[in-house]
Amino acid sequence: MARKRESPKLVKIKDAINLINQRVSLIGIVIEQREPKRCRNNDWICTLRVIDDTYPSPGFTVNVFSNTLEQLPQIKNYDDMILFTRIKMQTFDSGKRVNSACDRWVSSFALFEGGGTGKDFVCYQCSSNFHEEEALYKSSMDDLRKVFAGSSGFLKAQSSIYRVTPCSQEKISFLREIKNGKCFDLVCKILHADEQMSTVFVWDGTDAPPAFILTKGVEEDEAFSSLSVNTFLSRDTLLSFPTLGTILRVSLSNHLFHQVKPGDWVKLHHLLCEVDRGSWVGKVTNSTKVRHAQDDSLVKKIMRIYDKRIASKLGHIPYWSFPSPPGLTETDDNCAPFVSLMDIITFPKVTCKYKCIVRVVAAYPWQVEDFCSVENSRHRVLLTLEDPTATLDTFLCDKEAEYFWGLGFQNTEILRNKRNRLLGIRGFSNLGAPRNPPWIECCIFSYYTHKADPWTTRKYRIFGTRLLD
Repeated sequence: MARKRESPKLVKIKDAINLINQRVSLIGIVIEQREPKRCRNNDWICTLRVIDDTYPSPGFTVNVFSNTLEQLPQIKNYDDMILFTRIKMQTFDSGKRVNSACDRWVSSFALFEGGGTGKDFVCYQCSSNFHEEEALYKSSMDDLRKVFAGSSGFLKAQSSIYRVTPCSQEKISFLREIKNGKCFDLVCKILHADEQMSTVFVWDGTDAPPAFILTKGVEEDEAFSSLSVNTFLSRDTLLSFPTLGTILRVSLSNHLFHQVKPGDWVKLHHLLCEVDRGSWVGKVTNSTKVRHAQDDSLVKKIMRIYDKRIASKLGHIPYWSFPSPPGLTETDDNCAPFVSLMDIITFPKVTCKYKCIVRVVAAYPWQVEDFCSVENSRHRVLLTLEDPTATLDTFLCDKEAEYFWGLGFQNTEILRNKRNRLLGIRGFSNLGAPRNPPWIECCIFSYYTHKADPWTTRKYRIFGTRLLD
């Protein structure tokens, strides 16, 4: 059995500054957190300034390194305590000044809130190589908290001077507020999970913002690879889902969800959100936590808003195009009600007409010269539509295709310009740049190609829709 690595002896900051080129462990209270920056090797660095009873203002500088932004310290309160282990003391400015480095290979850190009379310290974030070492230093942490027990005003003043920016874990966001590459806290319902609880699907009733899509460029000739939830799950599962609001797929470590199950309302703390192939996905970080939220007042508020929205005639219009899209298309069918794509996918009738507001995120074939088949002179394009609830592959064929593209359908240059406008491509020079397709209104007809099994042969076609010049 491998021998457990021993932690260096805990030292005070005053003594640590004399141990140049040695690794030490120390405890301090954070009074400054500077903005994270990229290093030349693409790692991230965050500079903290900490104090203890031997080294007060202006404090001691510790540079924390990590290969990802979310693994850097996320300070929650101005008087939180941090435990560093195996950080290296070093000099700079020609040896006149001392700081330390908390690298990601040997060093570790843990952030704590609480402490004081009758209260325990709570670790709310730690580095991936931290091994529950706070038990070794608990008495020292208690002693340091006692020293500053009556100094909350002093600590708050220091944080004001030295720019501590607390990252409150309790500021709950909605899915409509998420941003790419940013961590957030979410109250949501677990709708579904795989058998290993390594992937869950969560929902809070709101519409996630439209995601930018990375275009491969002029040579893109493959169908769009969607990560929408309806491409991962069976129809039986989708039938149990709400038809409004984004359903977020979250990849996680299954030990985080051992106490929760589908149907539960939970609080997800410090969840990282990213865009993967044009779709939002959630990922856990080292500081992600999962808690029950069954009695939370926010849950009741979410359900009240959802019930009000689903009862409204305009409730099925995406939040980001409300009250109407920018008018790039016009439709002939005024009888069909507005629905979401999840409504269409789960509707009990196979053959039906719908009206919806969507973005066109992909076209196949990609080259406009291939929109018309040379062999049989048929016009056939597969468009991938998206709204906050799902994606849907729809055909644009023959007369409906000619009507959709309008005059100039036989003119390649005009057709290419219309396709680019529909897909959010701004000029030839930006074919490889991120694009944000506009919202359009369109009519969709669902049908089947084999009467014996209509559900598995269900198809969708755009009709009665024209792209304006």
